[in-house]
Amino acid sequence: MLIPFVLKRKVLSIDIGAHTIKVVEGSSNQQGIKINNYFTIRTPANSIVDGIIMDKDLLHYILSEELSKGKTKAKNVILTINSSKIITREIQIPKVKYDVIDKLLKFQIEDYLPVKIDDYVVQFKIIDQYYVDEVGKMKILVIAMPKGLIDDYYELIINLRLNPLVLDYQPNSISKLLKSNNIVNDSFPLNNLTLASIDIGHDTTKISIIKDGKILVTKIIDIGGNYIEKRISSLDNPKNNLADFNAYIRHINSIYTDDSEESDLLRMIKSIISSITEKIEVVFRYYLTRDTKNKIDMILLSGGMANINGLDKLFSNVFNIPTVTIESLDNVNFQGPIIDYANAIGSMLRTAEV
Repeated sequence: MLIPFVLKRKVLSIDIGAHTIKVVEGSSNQQGIKINNYFTIRTPANSIVDGIIMDKDLLHYILSEELSKGKTKAKNVILTINSSKIITREIQIPKVKYDVIDKLLKFQIEDYLPVKIDDYVVQFKIIDQYYVDEVGKMKILVIAMPKGLIDDYYELIINLRLNPLVLDYQPNSISKLLKSNNIVNDSFPLNNLTLASIDIGHDTTKISIIKDGKILVTKIIDIGGNYIEKRISSLDNPKNNLADFNAYIRHINSIYTDDSEESDLLRMIKSIISSITEKIEVVFRYYLTRDTKNKIDMILLSGGMANINGLDKLFSNVFNIPTVTIESLDNVNFQGPIIDYANAIGSMLRTAEV
C-alpha cells in the first residue's frame, strides 16, 4: 500500500540527466502538489554519463551558481536519477510479513540479481500477492542501486550545504506521480488503468508500464534526441537539414501521407521513428505475452521529444493504443511544461515504499 508523507515545508526536487538538470521547488499536501519555482540547467558536457558523476567539481560549481540564480530557498533536497547501473528485477518469494522481506532479500538477493550485496543498496515494492496450490506467494520489484553512486550524490548535496532527503529513480518518480492523480489533460481518467509511460529524453527513452502506482516493467532503450542530432550531422548540409527536420517534425503525421518524392532526410526521419517504435514494441510485447490478462490501456508521453506535434497521434496509430502527451494533472498546481518536469515533480511524493 502506498502511504503518502506530507511535505509541508518547501523542498527542492532535482532531476539530474546527462543533457539537462530540471529543478522544481514546492510542497505537497493531501490536496496535491504545488510548484512555486522551476527552471532548467544545462548539464556540463561529460559531467554525467549514464547517471554517474564524472566531474564532481564542475557539477558542484554549476549547481551552486544556477541554484543561486534561480533564487531557491528550500534546503531539503530530493534527487531523481536514472542509470543502467540501477538494476530492477521482478521476483517471486514466499508470502511473508512486510518487515521480513528486507531481511529475506539481504540473505538471498545474490540468488536473484548479479550483485554483491555489500556493493548495493536494495529496496523493493510489492507488486502482487496470490496463492499457488494454496501456498501464499508475493511478487515484488527489487531495485538495487550501487552504493558508490549513492555516495557521490550524497556528497554533492552536502557540499552544496543542502540537506539530502531521498535519492529516487525516475521510473519510480513517474509511477508515484500517476498514482497520485486521477485525470490527465482535464479529460482522460487514469484510475484502474494500465499505463505505459514513455519518457523520450536526450540520450535515452525510458519505458515504464505502471498499474495502480506499481511498476510492472521498466526498460531503458538507447535512442533519444541526441541520436537524431547525430544522424542529421551525418548528412550533407546539416544546418539546412536541421531546419528541414524541424519543419517536418512539427507535423510528423504528414510525413506518412505526403506523396512527394522522399529526400534523404525524410527517409532518415522515418528510419528513426521506426527504430524507436520497434524497440518500444519489444517491451510492450514482453509484458503482454507474460499473461493473457495483461493489457495496456493508455500511453503517456513525456520528455523533450514529447513536444513534437502529432507524436501522440502517431503512437496511437502505430500501437493501436490511445496516446496522450502529458500537459496537466488534476492534483498538480504547476504553470510550466509538465512533460519536462514530470520526474522532478513525481519524486516530491514520498511513500512508505521505495
